[in-house]
Amino acid sequence: MKRKRVWLLCPLIVVALLLCAVPAYASIPTMPHAFYGTLTIAGTPAAVGTVVTAKVNEVQCGSITTTVAGQYGGSGAFDEKLTVTGEIETGADISFFINGTATGQAYDYDFSPGAVSEHNLAINDDTDPPLVTITELSPDPTTDATPTFTGTATDTQSNIASVEYRVDSGSWVMATASDGAFDSLSEGYTFTIPALADGGYTVYVRATDAASPPNTTLEADYANDSFTVDTLAPTVDSTSPASGETGVLVDTVVTATFSERMDASTITTGSFTLEGVAGSVSYDFGTYTATFTPDADLTDDTIYTATLSTAVTDAAGNAIAAEYYWNFTTGVVPDTIPPSVTVSDIVTTTDITPTFTGTATDTQSNIAGVEYRVDSGSWVAATASDGTFDSLSEGYTFTTSALSIGEHTVYVRATDAASPPNTTLEADYATDTFTVEESGVIPGDANGDGLVNAVDITKVERIIAGLDAETPGADANEDGSVNALDITMVEIIIAYP
Repeated sequence: MKRKRVWLLCPLIVVALLLCAVPAYASIPTMPHAFYGTLTIAGTPAAVGTVVTAKVNEVQCGSITTTVAGQYGGSGAFDEKLTVTGEIETGADISFFINGTATGQAYDYDFSPGAVSEHNLAINDDTDPPLVTITELSPDPTTDATPTFTGTATDTQSNIASVEYRVDSGSWVMATASDGAFDSLSEGYTFTIPALADGGYTVYVRATDAASPPNTTLEADYANDSFTVDTLAPTVDSTSPASGETGVLVDTVVTATFSERMDASTITTGSFTLEGVAGSVSYDFGTYTATFTPDADLTDDTIYTATLSTAVTDAAGNAIAAEYYWNFTTGVVPDTIPPSVTVSDIVTTTDITPTFTGTATDTQSNIAGVEYRVDSGSWVAATASDGTFDSLSEGYTFTTSALSIGEHTVYVRATDAASPPNTTLEADYATDTFTVEESGVIPGDANGDGLVNAVDITKVERIIAGLDAETPGADANEDGSVNALDITMVEIIIAYP
């Protein structure tokens, strides 16, 4: 390929001679600065016909069209070069453009009249801005007023040139590369925010690549993280029951409401306690309330102490300033439940003054007394087995007055020491039905031989006929008279002993 050659030395000598001949008042033209070098676009040699221009202060002052792929001008004395001419001050910056696109390499070369320089030019077609990620600060909120953030900036074509961050709408600040330099497609970065007051914040991060021209992360793609700085100790805003409260129900639960969101894992049966009471603990994130639920009802008319230890912390890890405790007193629970009673089972007795024993119990108040009655008779006080009625469970004993021969029913009831007192309901009376028999008498043993058999039938018949005197055993059915019904009863006794 034929190249256009320019002999620079001869023209320069001629120009110099002419300058010597002109009058002192004439303007001396500035000598050109010539450039040549390689030419690439997106890493590929530029095609023949590519136009390279030079500008100083936005004014074009030189241009060349390539005749060889990947090269503008040549190093030979007679090779065409990109000459920069015009009224240019020495040291002025020259900007270079390839097909009208700035190379971004303007500040590497200054204008030097008469100089010839090799200056390799290139442009990149990288127009994609880099992407950034940010490591989420954990936990959030943080007790550190100067939190540190880390993350990664990546680009698909050009190296990362820088990373910047800002807090809320503040100024952009340069971050630091994790490895000390931004010189690759993927770069880790880190930065520590200056001291912040307690409150909520959002940090934004963007990156710029080394493309020509450079690309910066679009605002919509800024990495961001919202966080809260919390350096204050939490406080207890309220409790239930309140400190010093009296008359508290025995089935109450105990709660403490805090000034801020707490770390639920620190609120346990070890850090939230009710003295002498077993129970479970829970925490409500929405209301900042911790709840202690006793496993059973509290004791009435009793002072209780609830305690929150310094193991309790807020979500940022700040512990309460000091152990927090409060007292409350349960009320007296009215006793409306009557006591219950049991009675020893006695079926028959030959004693006309039988003795009974049993137990009376109550769930809340001590037993105050036990009474009994036989059939529809009057109520009579029983005696405590240990001599006193002063506990929730009391044994009792009583011996009835002399009873008639025959069947009887005994009823027992108890009264507690509640105010007002409660007495066993009629439906719950302890009862026992028994029979009092004449001593040594067997119903149906009419002849008194200790046996009930056919001989006794004959004896009853003789008594009915008036041949023999009446005997106690002859009244087999115990209805108070000896008659034919007793014969039948004897037969029944024989048949079904």
